[in-house]
Amino acid sequence: MNTMLDALISPLFSILENKLLLFILISLVIIGSIWFIKNKAKSGFSISDRFFRFWTGHNIESNDDLLSDIKEVEKFNYDYNMNAISKRQKYNFESWVKKYELDFKVISKLKFCFYIEYLKVKKIHVLIPLSIFFLLIIIAFIFSNSTTIAVKPAGLIKFDDTGWFWFNSHEAVEYNFIKNDAKDWRITKEQCDKDEFSVRFSKDSVGLICDAFNDKISINYINNLIKKQRWFFGFISAFLSLVSLYLFSKIITILISYDARKMIYLKINKYRKNRN
Repeated sequence: MNTMLDALISPLFSILENKLLLFILISLVIIGSIWFIKNKAKSGFSISDRFFRFWTGHNIESNDDLLSDIKEVEKFNYDYNMNAISKRQKYNFESWVKKYELDFKVISKLKFCFYIEYLKVKKIHVLIPLSIFFLLIIIAFIFSNSTTIAVKPAGLIKFDDTGWFWFNSHEAVEYNFIKNDAKDWRITKEQCDKDEFSVRFSKDSVGLICDAFNDKISINYINNLIKKQRWFFGFISAFLSLVSLYLFSKIITILISYDARKMIYLKINKYRKNRN
């Protein structure tokens, strides 16, 4: 007897038993972690320094050397999602946040919208997030159709007068780019055997479709086409997913920048009023 728990745990045990697959997964996790840390810290000197000390055993380090300053800046960039390149920028930022009692959690989410050299939030025109939003709508529409083609168990083909249609070993169905409609034409293998059709194109096209149902070469061609469609449109769908996540994160950052500008303005005004 099989249970849901067995169905979920069995693949995990299979991975653990397959040493090559386990090695690949561990390697991907390590590489992904290194890339994530390097991307957030904006450089990889800390990682390379640890790697060097691990393999050589050298642990000679001075608190006044350049590498110590770089590692301190890297940690600052990692913690606050900043692009600092010097300890001066780091100290100026920390003093600025403390002086005006700014919400560092909001500022740390600004990423590319913050000038750390001038301690200012970039002014992003409202048309930019609107343009990204409309682009996301277009991507979502393309993603929906590419995903449909990728998962559909039928090949997408056309003849001269038929337009695009789905075809597999037992039926041919009209392809509708917008949505599936009950009025879409359909030809099944059973209809071919009974010679009963209600389609608007030529008998030659109908004959080609019906002949293909019983032709092994045609069926093999369609099966290969389905595999190619799944790989190609599956790749497109995955790529569009990554692009959508990237653009969505940009919109979120831009929207946060509007709140951050307002927060900084109010905090500075409050500081000046209290000082007066």
